[in-house]
Amino acid sequence: MSLKRPAQDDGHASPPIKAPKARVDGFQADYSKDVRKKIVSSNRTGQACDRCRIRKMRCDDNPEGCSPCMQNQSACKTTDRITGRAAVRGYVQNVERRLEHLENYSRELEDRLTSLGVDVKPSVEYRSQPSVQHQEYMEPREQSLRPDWHDTAHSKHTNTRYSSASFDSPRRLSQTDGSVSRLPDFRNGLTGENYLGVSSGNTLVSSIRGTSLNVLGMEIDLADYMHADLDEPDPSDYEKKPVYNKSYYAFILTAFSAKPRPQQIGLPSREEGMKCAEWFFKVVNPYLPVLHRPSFTKLFNKMYDDPSFEPSPAEEVTVHCVFAIMLWQFVVRNWENPVQQADFNRRSNLHYHYALGFFRQLMASHTLQDVQAMAMLCIHLRALPKPGACWMMTSTTLNLAIELGLHRSMRSWAAASRKISVLEIELRKRIFWSLLVIHIIISGKLGRPMALREEDYDVELPQAVDDNLLSEDGIDTSKEGKCEFLVGMTSFEFEPICIDLYNNIYAVKRSPQTYIETVLRLESRIQRYVDSWDVDQLREWSSADDMTKVYPLYIRMWPLEFRLLLRHPSLSLTSSIEFNNESLSICMDISKQILITIKQLQAWKSLDSNWQTGALFVLAISTTLFGHWERRDELTLAGFEELKEDMKAWLSIMGDMGRLLGSGRRLEQAVRVPIENTLLLLSRHLASKTASSALASTDQKLSPEPVPERIHPPQVINEGFRNHLSYPKSTAQSTTPTPNGNRRPSYVPENGLPVQPVHPPGSFHTYTYPEPPPQQASLPSQPYLSDPAPPPGSIAF
Repeated sequence: MSLKRPAQDDGHASPPIKAPKARVDGFQADYSKDVRKKIVSSNRTGQACDRCRIRKMRCDDNPEGCSPCMQNQSACKTTDRITGRAAVRGYVQNVERRLEHLENYSRELEDRLTSLGVDVKPSVEYRSQPSVQHQEYMEPREQSLRPDWHDTAHSKHTNTRYSSASFDSPRRLSQTDGSVSRLPDFRNGLTGENYLGVSSGNTLVSSIRGTSLNVLGMEIDLADYMHADLDEPDPSDYEKKPVYNKSYYAFILTAFSAKPRPQQIGLPSREEGMKCAEWFFKVVNPYLPVLHRPSFTKLFNKMYDDPSFEPSPAEEVTVHCVFAIMLWQFVVRNWENPVQQADFNRRSNLHYHYALGFFRQLMASHTLQDVQAMAMLCIHLRALPKPGACWMMTSTTLNLAIELGLHRSMRSWAAASRKISVLEIELRKRIFWSLLVIHIIISGKLGRPMALREEDYDVELPQAVDDNLLSEDGIDTSKEGKCEFLVGMTSFEFEPICIDLYNNIYAVKRSPQTYIETVLRLESRIQRYVDSWDVDQLREWSSADDMTKVYPLYIRMWPLEFRLLLRHPSLSLTSSIEFNNESLSICMDISKQILITIKQLQAWKSLDSNWQTGALFVLAISTTLFGHWERRDELTLAGFEELKEDMKAWLSIMGDMGRLLGSGRRLEQAVRVPIENTLLLLSRHLASKTASSALASTDQKLSPEPVPERIHPPQVINEGFRNHLSYPKSTAQSTTPTPNGNRRPSYVPENGLPVQPVHPPGSFHTYTYPEPPPQQASLPSQPYLSDPAPPPGSIAF
């Protein structure tokens, strides 16, 4: 008698259920992967088409249709066993490609409408809830988009942060070409440093997003190449003990008294304190003249000589900020001595957090001395490699200054109840203009709106007087003096033009109709500013033996960077080929002039040590490479050799910047990747062009072309911006147009340049650096060894 399978309710035990396949690392096992392995290892077609199945013919896996159907000129259809729907082979892939094309086209139209000032309603995207298996099935398709060099490059350059958009889904890939303009995603862990402003239309040229830079498709985040002391504290640590470093969270904890400020912070020895104060008035106060030298000297002597003297919170902050600023400069300028550097860094942090701990008292007091003390905190934060805390402090301090009326001329005030001294009037001017300088630097680079328009303030520029002749009684005109902050006065005159730039060219809503007119108006304005320079004063500074000789170099840098930001191809809103060619020529020439100036600053060891300066250098590098590829058909062998020398100089500069930022040579190695890839492509193009010319010369019996002479760049001394250097000019277009008139270089693929460094023949290699001197146990006689000290408070627009 045959046995029957027992029913579920007959009391017999049910057969054991087969255990599911074990998970691996918390994820469901990939069954599709096993199926794909069987399909690949098998010689049989996974599923025959309907015609071959019915006619019992041998079918193949041709994605465009099997061979029997193509020979019969019939549609190769396959019926899905679950839905019962028949579809032509390759139908799903074609639908996916068309969907991707329509999504890209829709985003292009949205961007064009946005650039015209139309408020576009965000599209609601359909997002299904795929199962784990579906997500895992789609992953190999996205992996197939990655080039073969990805794994190799990633293993060799683990310190380089590459753009995720370069190796992502088709939707993310479309955001990195030159046709769309999207804001980057908010990056966790960079509180205060995220870019929230205007996104350039042609991100492959180069776009600056806070500390993040996109260089020809490769993203470099300067936050990854900075001093370890800027790392955010571990949450498990700062709940147990206060953290006194330069991170944003440590700034918040101390400023808002969430953690106590350091106690019993003693003053340095009098000799060391005097040295810090002297260097402050040599390298910082000339650019940002917040302090009055005689008044500070009087306060300094009281704190050291009078045991009964009880300084106010503003006075405590002012003195300790001087120590924090100069000790930090000793840290970044003397990286050859790690032991001494660590000690200076620790002491700088303690003075900084001790001063920051008075923030609540300064905000509550509302006096000019409080704003002055907060401005000193802004100066210190501005010199740090990361901008988050500086932007927060500068915005707060500037608002307090506006509340006290520092932005208004004293002539606009009604008769005051108390008599205001000439010294106070001058300090009000100096403090306001210094705060405005820092605000423009930080807000402009972060893409955040300017706090003031030119129409919102009418305060005059400070008087250029010697501090020793200025007192509460007035200005002593019976003696001759020398103003120590003339370089700062030059920057104050430059600030309104920068506000005009950021409020128009870098505004969220820009008008293509007035773009060219605005650019020409700003160029005329910056040229008038350059023409107003005191040439005799520049020559006097240039011939000096002290650190004032760097003043002319930084002064010349300001309009150069201004014009690079004004004319940069990634910001163009016009489709005029002639205007865009002219802008590219100007940007290439300016990048060359910037290199000439920076090489001199590097020779004097006077590079500025913050992320704004590093961003400018990378912008100039990428603009030079982009321009040379755009005009590769006009590139000669002499021009290519000159370009290699320029890139070699830039890499040396970036190596020094990496050391100043505290990351060693990692920043230099990251920038080396797009440089060497571009040089390789240019060398190949030049070789093919030379071979073609030689072949044509042989066939047509033409005489060989003479070798062009190398053109040396002219000196950049108050010549305005009329001179063009030896970089090639455009006579042909070799780019892919974008909706806003920008052009994407044809050699840059949609997913960016390859990131594996390759060395073209004759390219430059690793550089050697001088051996560090023996360690010194005492405070250095100068902030930067034996060379002129760089201006830590210098302005880098």
